[in-house]
Parts: sequence; structure tokens; C-alpha cells
Amino acid sequence: MNQPPPLRSPRETLGGYVFLPRLIDKVRLHAKGRLPPEYIGNLLKPGLTLDGRFLSFTGLDAEELRSAILSAKTDQEVLVWVERHAKPHTAAEKERWIAEIEVYRPNAEWAQWRRKVYKEVAVIVDPAALNVFDLIDMDEGRISMK
Repeated sequence: MNQPPPLRSPRETLGGYVFLPRLIDKVRLHAKGRLPPEYIGNLLKPGLTLDGRFLSFTGLDAEELRSAILSAKTDQEVLVWVERHAKPHTAAEKERWIAEIEVYRPNAEWAQWRRKVYKEVAVIVDPAALNVFDLIDMDEGRISMK
């Protein structure tokens, strides 16, 4: 298992947005040069990453979000900015989006990638069988692998 980074669980929410607190942590740590190298490649990256899913769901621009996070003093200030600039979503839509992420399982190519990246988890359980929240929390030590 990797040394747990000083990041909140991907399950944590802010204003009903899952993953937003962790994204705030990642951006702030990166700006200070303290984000672990294995997290840098996916930081605010579009696509199937959690960062990308958040950007797609909210319609936010990655660099504008980065700037908003770095200029905000608190998570609440970030949330106010997100709510002002994101595509509007009801609480029910946010809950459905979270549920979609929880049930997603990777295709064969991504499953192989997960097995390669999460080697220590793969010794215990097939990482492709886990939802991404469980996978990250297990890898970072918030969920026991035993």
C-alpha cells in the first residue's frame, strides 16, 4: 500500500459534489509542490479520471477551477465559485451522478491498467471489481485490505 497522501477520501462531498474536497486538496498540494508524483498526471485531466468526470459533470474549465481553488481561502469559497460557474444541477442529479460513479467498472483495458497501478491491492482483490472510491480508499489505507 502506498503511503497515504494528505488527501481527503474521494467519497467526501462539498455542496453535494462528490470528490470536490479531494480535488481542492490535490490542487493546493500541487501548488505547494507536495502532491505525490503518482497523482500529478491525472490532476484536472479530462476523461474517465475522477477529475475529468467532475469537470465534465460541472462543465467547468480545469484552469479556471485551479485558479479559483488557489485564490480561495476556504472550501466554502471554492463551493460558491463552483456553484456560480458550473452547470446547474439539482441535489437528485448530483446523487445520480455519484451513483453512476459507484457502479462503474472498467473495460478490459482499464482493468489491466488498474491491476498494474494498484499492485498491492491486486494481491488481495481484483481492482477491476471495485468501484473507484473503494479502490482509492483501499490504496490509501482508509479501507483495510484484510
